[in-house]
Amino acid sequence: MQTMPKTLIEMNWNERSGMLTVVVEALRAMAEGALEQGNARLAANAVSIAYSIVGCAADRSEDYVPAAALLLEHGIQFM
Repeated sequence: MQTMPKTLIEMNWNERSGMLTVVVEALRAMAEGALEQGNARLAANAVSIAYSIVGCAADRSEDYVPAAALLLEHGIQFM
């Protein structure tokens, strides 16, 4: 039985943290691959998005959830 997917805002802190971690790790891996291929600009952009997500995620208050959701969407689209 499948459940309806949740938005980041609907997730609890643990679910949200897991989602953010997966995207940040994927962006960091993308940056490493880009550096290996000599694409420093792509690597820098991926790392910048990852650090922005980490910065929003560091504050557990609900005030930053919309910003984190937007950055998460941007990071996924960037990949």
